[in-house]
Amino acid sequence: MTLIQLTGRINDAGELELTLPEGLPSGEVQVTLEIPAIAADDTPWEERPWTDEELAALSKIEPKTGAEVAAWLEQVGTTGWETLGKTGEEWVEEQRRKHQDKTRW
Repeated sequence: MTLIQLTGRINDAGELELTLPEGLPSGEVQVTLEIPAIAADDTPWEERPWTDEELAALSKIEPKTGAEVAAWLEQVGTTGWETLGKTGEEWVEEQRRKHQDKTRW
């Protein structure tokens, strides 16, 4: 295998432009591209500005149905009330009692 190093250019249409030396035989070749670092690529990912496409994707609202939320909660393994050791109804009743106790004379 013979290696030849050439300098080329990628144009705005995404095409590789280069001039081959005369006398090369026709046939299949392997092409390796070495792209020089661009200043923006040297910036850490966390410090790069958001693109319009990224902001649009993050701003897109996709509401879930009650069934989808319930299915997700089952998959997660908790509805949140288990962490309090009571049901939602029990919690509401407890809050109602606390409020009544506060407002009594």
